[in-house]
Amino acid sequence: MFQTKIEEYLVDYNGQVKTQMNLVMFLDACDHVSRIQRVIRQPLGNSFLLGVGGSGRQSLTRLATFCANYKLFQIEVVKGYSMANWREDVKKALMMAGCENKQTSFLFVDTQIIKEQQLEDINNILNGGDVPNLYKLEDLEPIFKVGKQLCMEKQIPITKMNMFQQYLGRLKQNIHMVIAMSPLGEIFRSRIRRFPSLVTCTTIDWFSEWPEEALLGVGRGQILASDVELGADIDACVEMFKVIH
Repeated sequence: MFQTKIEEYLVDYNGQVKTQMNLVMFLDACDHVSRIQRVIRQPLGNSFLLGVGGSGRQSLTRLATFCANYKLFQIEVVKGYSMANWREDVKKALMMAGCENKQTSFLFVDTQIIKEQQLEDINNILNGGDVPNLYKLEDLEPIFKVGKQLCMEKQIPITKMNMFQQYLGRLKQNIHMVIAMSPLGEIFRSRIRRFPSLVTCTTIDWFSEWPEEALLGVGRGQILASDVELGADIDACVEMFKVIH
């Protein structure tokens, strides 16, 4: 029943996006979708996904975000992507959560790291929702507009400090970082030591090796989706896929 429900969400997701996810759902994958969704639905909930590439961290985060009816935000690192582009993307995500009042999942993967300063910015978001020197003068108008409205609702003095703090409060409630990293190697340990909020301000979800039933299910699903006629050999091929993986 649980797996069927997740598969229904996947069908709905694929019906609303251009780039579809052809996933074969199995119980472990459904568990991860449930965990990610449960974390990001909590106030100040952030998730830290640890596993090797190809274990489904990004796809399952997209599906969990859809199940929670949140907005997914993810940067696109292309040739020439710089720290200035990164700062603009971060500002866009934070203002979406703070000014537009949208529950937002900010998905960030370690393969998108071009400079370690990105992790320092993420560390700041996890800590207090604010990144120093991020906003320009023209960005303050919509921020103060939201802050003023919140100050009036709470009947507190309308000062610049109070307006910005009210904006930050809403931002922290609405932004949910989902950070996907590989736990292998010295560079990961170094990053954890330098940016402790990656661990202290998140809930860790380990993506371990796929179980045997998952490999069998994915292998069978890939064969059926390929429209290749294998006849009686399909079970043997599925078993071979499991062994290879």
